[in-house]
Amino acid sequence: MTETSETARSAAAQGADFRRHVFYIHGFDPRGTPVYHGHFRAGLSAASARWSRDIAVVESEEEALARGAWTVTSRGAPAGPRVETHYEMLPWTNIVGRYWFPRQQVRLAIESFRFAWTTWRRGILRRFYRPAWALFVAILMTPALLVLWGLAAAAAVVAGAALAMALGTALGAPPWVAIAAPLAVVLLVVAMLSMGWNRLKSWLNVWWVTRFLGYLRGCADGRFERSQDRAHEFAGRMFEVWKAGEVDEILVVGHSLGAVHLVRAGAQLLRLIPEGEDGPNTVLLTLGHTVPLYTLLGGDEEFRRDLAEIATTDRLRLLDVTSGSDPGSSCRISLVEGIDLGERRSRVISREPDFHDILEPETFRRIRMRPLEFHFQYLKPSERGHGFDYFELVTRPRPIETSVASP
Repeated sequence: MTETSETARSAAAQGADFRRHVFYIHGFDPRGTPVYHGHFRAGLSAASARWSRDIAVVESEEEALARGAWTVTSRGAPAGPRVETHYEMLPWTNIVGRYWFPRQQVRLAIESFRFAWTTWRRGILRRFYRPAWALFVAILMTPALLVLWGLAAAAAVVAGAALAMALGTALGAPPWVAIAAPLAVVLLVVAMLSMGWNRLKSWLNVWWVTRFLGYLRGCADGRFERSQDRAHEFAGRMFEVWKAGEVDEILVVGHSLGAVHLVRAGAQLLRLIPEGEDGPNTVLLTLGHTVPLYTLLGGDEEFRRDLAEIATTDRLRLLDVTSGSDPGSSCRISLVEGIDLGERRSRVISREPDFHDILEPETFRRIRMRPLEFHFQYLKPSERGHGFDYFELVTRPRPIETSVASP
């Protein structure tokens, strides 16, 4: 069962056996905290039943949204350990909004061709062909659909107009009818194709894919703001919590493009934490990331150094959970692909979420047909097995060592 907020407040007042502070960095999404708070609340009941824990949010929805943070209480058996998790959003929606380009479909269409050309010219498409097939398809999907739509529209218009003119001539229609009929057919064909395109782009989230790929290219080339200052702000907030020493563990989650900001913030956090000084256990977690795609686009040497630093340090733990079938991610490409680590060894612990094993077959079939829903599955409870489960991880009553629970 899931406790009410009042019961959760009472549980929080009793104290906790383990305290965790989660910092969540969202992806290329302008919608902000309400969407992610909604995702979390929607999963409470299922996660509680799934893991036999009473998991609840202390604050009301209004309080949580006003603060951009909420407190999660969790307890298993009556005498089991109590876990208190402070869940804090680290938003960058204003930056996303700057490069979202609403109602600029022509600009987005051109960007889709530019990105496909860039990745082909730099050998990225060839490199991603097998290990990141879903992303390979996503990169080529929009330009391919636009070309096919253009060809289909041209063929349908020509065929429809020719048929209308032929019928008009055969039936001995007046001259004005012979002219008006083809025009009417052309307008009808264009309207039907436009309706079909609108449905297709909504289903496949065509412009969302184009937007986040274009943002990566713009940052790599230096045309867009790389937001180092924002990442440093994030790191400063993390260090405040680390220095206070009031929690047992800090978990920083970078979902989707949020992983790029996690890399920058994680490296800055390392610079802020004094070497040799004890503090909360610190874990960085990337979910459905596109880090190697950004790295291989080139141009951002500082980012490459930051990634090498957090991937090889023993002062924090870096976990990666990314599905090989997620079109919004770099799939099975290593997080440190293309990074020169020198003599150092990568300490990144990577694994797939195995959605096909942790979800019921019907659920898995549904999300496979909905790319955006598939990409957000990382943030939802599992349904079976002992694989990755976001809620289990956030409320785990012990330090995080791996991304999955012990059977």
